[in-house]
Amino acid sequence: MSDKFTAKNWPMGRAPRVTTLKGDKTAKAEAAQHVIEFPGGAIEVTRTTDGNYWAHIIVNQQDGFPDGSTRESARGEVIGSRVQTDDGLREVAGAESLTQIAVLIRPTTAKQERAA
Repeated sequence: MSDKFTAKNWPMGRAPRVTTLKGDKTAKAEAAQHVIEFPGGAIEVTRTTDGNYWAHIIVNQQDGFPDGSTRESARGEVIGSRVQTDDGLREVAGAESLTQIAVLIRPTTAKQERAA
C-alpha cells in the first residue's frame, strides 16, 4: 500500500464540506442518486426503494454506455487498494483489475443495535 491515509469519520461541526443524505423524504426532498466525479473515476451513492444505500467506487475505463456515449473525465487505473476491518488495513486481492466496487449499507439506529 502506497499511502496509509484512511478517511476520518468527522464530527459534523468540524467536517470538511459534506453532503448529508437524510433519507427522510418528509423532511426535505432529496435526489435518490448523488455522484462525485473526479479525473479517473467517480463515487456514486444511490438510495434504494427500501431505504438502503448502494455506495459505488467507479474506475473510468472509458467504457461506452448503452447510448454510445462515454465518460468525459480522464481514464483511471487502480494502483493501490485497502479495506479496513477491526483487524486493521488489508489490500484488496486483484484490485488492479477492478472497474467498480460497491457496498450495500442499511441504516440502523442505536436502539436497533442495542436490541441485536
